[in-house]
Amino acid sequence: MMENLHYLTTRRVNASLWVELKNPPVNFLTTSMLSELFEVVRQVARDDSIRVLILTGGIEDVYIMHFSIPELLALHADNKKLFFDRLVKNRYSGVLFTLATTFQNWLMDWLPFYEDLALALARSLSGYSTSLNLWLTMHRLYLAIERLGKITIAAVNGNCNGGGTELSACFDFRFMVADQGFTIGQPEVLVNIVPGGGSSQRLPRLIGKARALELMLRGNQLSAREARDIGLITACFDKADFKARVQAFADLMSKRPLLAVDAIKKCVHRGMETTCRHGLSIEMEQSLRCLDSPETLEAMQAYIRYLDEHIAPLGRPGITTRDINQTVQETVKNMEEGRLYPFKH
Repeated sequence: MMENLHYLTTRRVNASLWVELKNPPVNFLTTSMLSELFEVVRQVARDDSIRVLILTGGIEDVYIMHFSIPELLALHADNKKLFFDRLVKNRYSGVLFTLATTFQNWLMDWLPFYEDLALALARSLSGYSTSLNLWLTMHRLYLAIERLGKITIAAVNGNCNGGGTELSACFDFRFMVADQGFTIGQPEVLVNIVPGGGSSQRLPRLIGKARALELMLRGNQLSAREARDIGLITACFDKADFKARVQAFADLMSKRPLLAVDAIKKCVHRGMETTCRHGLSIEMEQSLRCLDSPETLEAMQAYIRYLDEHIAPLGRPGITTRDINQTVQETVKNMEEGRLYPFKH
C-alpha cells in the first residue's frame, strides 16, 4: 500500500487490509491523519484483491480518543477569515450557505475531478485558514468509506469518543473490546459544539432518532455491551481474542462477491436519502447490474446443482422433519462459507 505514511501503518492478512492509527498518546484525530486515510481508502477502492478494510488503533489499548481540540479551537478564528461566521448568523444567508454546500457535495459526487480540485484548493488555503480543509477532508473521507464497494470494519480496541465515534459510524460493522472497561460516546454537547463529523445525520439512521438524540444530548459514555444493545456496536469480544475474532469475521465476509456487496450498499445508502418509491427504483437498477454478471449466472447454476443433489431427495417417503432441518442448515452454512460457488478473489 502507500509509503511514507506518518500516522498510519497497513498490513495485509489474507484478503483483508488492516489500517492502524498511531498518534500518541491517545490517537487524537487530526486533518493530516484523515488525509492519509483518505488516500489509503482510494487505493483500496482500486485494488480488487482487497475485499475487507479494517480500521483499528495501532497503540495498545488505544483506538481514537476524539478529534484534536487545538484544531477545533483554531476554527474560531479561521472561520472568520473565510466569513463563515457571518454567513450562518443570518437566517437567509445561512440557508444560501447550506444550499451552496449541498450543491458542492453533489458536484463532487458526480465529478471526481471536481472533488480532487476542491480538495486541492482547500489544502492550498490551509496556511491561511484551516476551516475548509478540515470540513471538506472529513466529510469526503467519511462518504468515501461509507460508499466503498468493499466490506468495512471498525475494530474499536480502546476508548472511542467524538470524532472516533463519527468515523466508526461510517463503517459497515463495528466491533469493540468488551472486558477492559473501554467506553464509546458522543460528548460534544459538553463543550458546546455539534458532532460535526456526521453523527447528527448518521447516528439517527444507525440507531434511531430517539437513541441518537439521547446519546448526543446527554454526552454520556456507553460500555461496549450497552453500545451493542442499542446497535451502535455490532458485537464485542474480550481483548485476548479480539483481533482473531475480527479477522475470522473478515475472512468470512471476504467470500462475499464484490458486485453484490457494492450493489447492496448502494441500495441502502442511496435509498436512505430518498423516498421508498425512488429507493425501489435504485434497488431494481442494482438488481439488473447483478443479474448481468456471468458470475451471478454461474453461482445460481451451481446452487441449482446443489439443490438437485441434496434438496430434491427430501421429497421421498420416510424423510423426517429433523432430516429436512439438518439438510437446510447445512445448505445455508455451505452458502455462507462460500463452498457452493467460490467467487474470484
